[in-house]
Amino acid sequence: MKKYLKFEAFTGLEAAIVLIAFVVVAAVFSYVVLGAGFFTTQKAQQVVYTGVQQASSNLIILGEVYGNSTVNPPVIDKFIFSIGLAAGGSSIDLNKTVFTYQNSTILKTLDFPTGNKTGPFCGSSGAGEQPEPGPWQWCIKSTQNADGDSLLERNEQFTIEAALDTTNGLPPSGDFTLTVRPDIGAALPIHKAAPGGLTAMNILY
Repeated sequence: MKKYLKFEAFTGLEAAIVLIAFVVVAAVFSYVVLGAGFFTTQKAQQVVYTGVQQASSNLIILGEVYGNSTVNPPVIDKFIFSIGLAAGGSSIDLNKTVFTYQNSTILKTLDFPTGNKTGPFCGSSGAGEQPEPGPWQWCIKSTQNADGDSLLERNEQFTIEAALDTTNGLPPSGDFTLTVRPDIGAALPIHKAAPGGLTAMNILY
């Protein structure tokens, strides 16, 4: 007597269900992989842009740095200099910029003048007091091609006035570093030295 093998049928509907399941799983997996790749690429691009922005110095010194002496025996107790943006530099808000003074014995952060806590302009601009020798202060003395705000933009020029403590003024032949540190971009260190003989107004070198 012949024996017949028994086979279970595999219908088209079942095959379609299995195929659809494979397609759905593959699609979800592909979406996850592509999403992770796009996220990684975006983060890498953001890191590169941030690194370039932080590494590039946007500020430059325009002209000479002057030292003013108002006491006797003479020491320099006030600096005057102009700053602008480097070519292609981003705008910088001076209201968020930190000025620090350093020499061989002292490190100080300069503040706005006492009567001008809301902005960086000197009294000559009608926004506060002048930085007088004695406190550690700085302000914007004047501007060129500017629109009246504290945002240093392309083709604008700000003249900065920074006052030291007279008991810690810069002596003849003394050197110092005044660092201008914006909230975005590299800091601008101004390293200068006083001449051997001081007058009321001196060019620092």
